[in-house]
Amino acid sequence: MLDKDTLITDSYYRKIDDDVNAYLNDPKRVEVSTYDLLDEKHKESVDECVAETLEAAKRAEQAISMDLNELLPIGGVNRFAEFKKRLKPMDSLRRKIIADSKDYGGSYRRAAHNICDSVRYTIIIGDDDSYVNQVDEYLHNLEDLGYEVVDFKNNWGKPYYQGINVRIASRFNSDMIFEIQFHTTFGYEIKEGFTRTLYKVSRDTLAPHSLRVRANQLRKFLQSKVPVPINAVGYDYDPEVKRR
Repeated sequence: MLDKDTLITDSYYRKIDDDVNAYLNDPKRVEVSTYDLLDEKHKESVDECVAETLEAAKRAEQAISMDLNELLPIGGVNRFAEFKKRLKPMDSLRRKIIADSKDYGGSYRRAAHNICDSVRYTIIIGDDDSYVNQVDEYLHNLEDLGYEVVDFKNNWGKPYYQGINVRIASRFNSDMIFEIQFHTTFGYEIKEGFTRTLYKVSRDTLAPHSLRVRANQLRKFLQSKVPVPINAVGYDYDPEVKRR
C-alpha cells in the first residue's frame, strides 16, 4: 500500500489534507443529498427510475461478467478490482439521475435511460510497460465476441483522474451500455486510497467553496504522481487495428 506521508511532503498540500479530514470528521457536519432535498412526488419518480435501472442492470450483468472473466486469465498479472461492486448502488444512481436530469429538461426517466455505468468494472493492468497493449488486446477480444466499443476516453496526461474509461454495448442487448475502467496498480491506489475523499468534498455543495477548490488542487497534485505507462498519452483505440 502507498504511504500518504511519502506522497504529501509539501506543507501546503498537507494542510489541505488535514482540513479535508477535519471537515469530513466534524460531528456537526450534516450530509444532505440532492435526493433529500426533493419533495415526496419527485422522490417517488426518482425511485421508480432507479428500480427500473437496477433491474435492467441485474438482468444484463451475469452474462456480461461471465464473458469478461473468461478474457481475464486467473493467476495473471491483470485483475478485477472490487468485482462485487459491479452494480452501481442505489444512492449513486439517485444522485446521477437527479444531476443528469438537468440536461434532459428535468426528465428523470430520460436521464435514467442514458446512464451508461449501472454495470461497471475496474480492471487493473499489473504491468505498466504493457498497459496499452493489454487494454488494446482486451477490447479487441471483447469486440470479437460481439461487443462494441461505443465511447473511449483516455485520461492519461490530463489533470485529475489517470486511466482509461470505455463504454461498451453488450452483445446480448445493444441498448445495455456498461463501463470498464482500466487502471495501473499505482493509479488505482491513488484514486481509491487518496483522492476519493477529496472528490467527495469537491462535489459537496455544503462544503466551503475555498475547501472545495483546495480539495481539487490536492487531487490534481496526487494524480500527477501516478507514473504514466509507455505510449499511454494519446493512445486511442482503433477497432480496425490490433497493436499486436
